[in-house]
Amino acid sequence: MKTTMALMALAALPALAQQGFDKPPQPAAPKPLQVPGFAQTRLPNGLTIVVAERRGLPLVTALMQVEAGSLLDPPGRAGLAALTFTVMGKGAQHGAEVLDASQLAAAAESLGGSLEIDTGAQASRLAMTVASNRLDASLALLADVARAPTLADEELERSRAQSLDAIKLGLSDPGALAALIGQRLFWGDTPYGTVTTPASLARIKREDVLAFHRQQLRPDRVTVVLAGDIDLAQARALVDKHFGNWRQNRMAVPQAPQLPPKPLATRAILLDLPGAGQSAVALLAPYIAQGNEPAQRSALRAGAVANAVLGVGYSSRINQEVRIKRGLSYGAASNTEARPSGGRLTAFAQTKHASALEVLNLLRTELLRLGTEDVPAPELVARQAVLVGDFGRQLETTAGLAAVAAEQVLRHRDLAELQQLPAELLAVDVARVRGFAAERWQADGLRVVVVGDLKSAGDELRKQYPDAWVIKAGELDLGSPNLRRAGKR
Repeated sequence: MKTTMALMALAALPALAQQGFDKPPQPAAPKPLQVPGFAQTRLPNGLTIVVAERRGLPLVTALMQVEAGSLLDPPGRAGLAALTFTVMGKGAQHGAEVLDASQLAAAAESLGGSLEIDTGAQASRLAMTVASNRLDASLALLADVARAPTLADEELERSRAQSLDAIKLGLSDPGALAALIGQRLFWGDTPYGTVTTPASLARIKREDVLAFHRQQLRPDRVTVVLAGDIDLAQARALVDKHFGNWRQNRMAVPQAPQLPPKPLATRAILLDLPGAGQSAVALLAPYIAQGNEPAQRSALRAGAVANAVLGVGYSSRINQEVRIKRGLSYGAASNTEARPSGGRLTAFAQTKHASALEVLNLLRTELLRLGTEDVPAPELVARQAVLVGDFGRQLETTAGLAAVAAEQVLRHRDLAELQQLPAELLAVDVARVRGFAAERWQADGLRVVVVGDLKSAGDELRKQYPDAWVIKAGELDLGSPNLRRAGKR
């Protein structure tokens, strides 16, 4: 019977085609992106509350952002902030009980969520996404992790060992190594150029962790973002319940110096990693600093669109040149970082050793071309759609919505500006993209990192960069001013 019906359907296809049924339906008119509104208030102790109300689904993301990150690591103790926040999540006084790491994880899971902890350069975050009726208990758990962690010796050592294992694994990965070397090459010996090493982790004592927590975990440096099925009145009542009696800390807070990039004294670093499966290639270029002035905000929008043309998405220029047209890599992409004191663009790809120089030159050509040729209008519109679409997808989840709000607060920007972001991205025209690229991306400002088996890469790579620092993997020391272990030239 099923076979007979299928044959009848196939027989009807020519007649349907004659009636125009073989044509796909026309796309509907695009709908404007709806950015939810944000509400903000502050408790008497200085803690900031941000609410992004989104009804219709009984979920809430609770995100606690602390303005304390790796920039506040003391000299010689890189990794302290990340280690402190990691250990905070391994045990806490919760009501009348002291919960160890497994019990704390079980407590979070019993609420239908998990405790997520992340440390960046400027801030650290603790977050949970739970059903609305579990938010009260979840905030209680977050408050205890932040305010009353046990910071136990055994958990500190376990977390240190895990971090060391991750570092050692990264030192055998060309892509991870290229990212770390690029950070050191571009930012140099500034706080943004500091990376965690086995030596810096080894110097961190429990007293350092206790002191960091005591000094940095304080209500006036905390923002609690609640996104989802909640309004401002409900949010304030719950946050006040769990954080309102948190006393202000009168200890002085060290401020990380906001130094501009101080690149190392070379334009190229070639790291020899014999036996590596592929070479990692990275091209570094200046980008605009983070800022709130209208001119900076406008330039940041132009920079975002220029970067999208270059390396965001499958249809971006460098992915087309490197992967689609030549099959030299599984993918090429670019990203940007804007800091208060400066910014950086990184274009990167992994490829076979023999094609490292070819890929590097393709990245360089496409980056410089943005400042000398206009982007065709259809291409520009497509790349703008990618950016607006990515932003819209982020707003579709409570976790993404909370992260967007937290980032805006961290940059000391008005939350209402987010309403204008899609329109501002779409307003960037061809001239602004070309002008942005021409001003910032000049050949003499570019820097290069290649990590791979240099013997297999061939002699042409060294010939094109005769003044490059050529470093053997066994001699690499990311904490050294010249990236070499003591005694190595």
